[in-house]
Amino acid sequence: MNEKGLQILEQYDIQLQRSFGGRGSLMLETDQGLKLLKEFAGSRSKLPMEQGILKRLEEKGVCRTDRAVPNREGELISIGEYETPYILKNWPPGRECDPRNEEDLLQSMRILAQIHRELRGAQGFSGEEKRKLTGTERSLELGKRSRELRRAQSFIRSRHRKGSFELLYLKYAECILEDGKRALKRAENAGFQELYERACREEHICHGEYIHHNILISRQETAVVNFQRFEINVQLGDICLFLRKIMEKQNWNEGLAARMLAAYERELPLSEAENLCLAVSLYYPEKVWKLIHHYYNAGKAWVPEKSAEKLKVFLEQDERRKQLIRGLFSASF
Repeated sequence: MNEKGLQILEQYDIQLQRSFGGRGSLMLETDQGLKLLKEFAGSRSKLPMEQGILKRLEEKGVCRTDRAVPNREGELISIGEYETPYILKNWPPGRECDPRNEEDLLQSMRILAQIHRELRGAQGFSGEEKRKLTGTERSLELGKRSRELRRAQSFIRSRHRKGSFELLYLKYAECILEDGKRALKRAENAGFQELYERACREEHICHGEYIHHNILISRQETAVVNFQRFEINVQLGDICLFLRKIMEKQNWNEGLAARMLAAYERELPLSEAENLCLAVSLYYPEKVWKLIHHYYNAGKAWVPEKSAEKLKVFLEQDERRKQLIRGLFSASF
């Protein structure tokens, strides 16, 4: 972010002491504590609802958050040069959750469960707000992703010149697609629809991007930031994303995964249906879809070598992943 963005501070009643780059933004040490200044690229209509959620979490003592700071006019978004919108946020102290530190991971799961419990039917959204915030039912989402994986396979086959990522995907595409098919078949009877209907009815709110980068840990407290992708949906989505990200770094360590889930369930127990749906979500080859989605929607002219490396790691860990799911959930696919 350009230092010229600091001019936006003229619209706030704060005194800047020092600034430095961080997270694609400017971190500001001020007379009112640490702040983060960045260009605003989110939804203006969604922002007040997000702030309501963050206020509730802080007032209930669940966790610190990155609530926006109003400018002198009481607005959450300030306009800078060339009509560029900016947002100034309170920024909690602390370091990012360490994906190799078990205590960090257990604490992150406990906080996630507390967030989920607090954000069930707490906001009372209007009908129109609820419609805009409601996400897609998981089995429909997985079906859409499987179709994209199949289209990518056909596209790559038609290419005359293929890179290492494309060749590797073609080699294992049928196995990957078969795993996706098995997950979808189990999803039909897993109870996704019933959980989704309940989540919509009771307004269960998900963080939307609960990963270690968005969890800040200090000696005094744990903070959670970047709620921009929050939505009304089955909260298992947050558990699945966090668990998958960590397990990819921990080579699908079944014992650690069990302890992480136990930490969550001490705060908010999971039903049998929720455990089955979590197993199905973890079984689906999400990592491959993510790589293919990026490839398929990024021009396809050049694929970073890192994509091939990530796909290779997924394939190397695949049996460990399936062993974990079988062992942890007693689920067969």
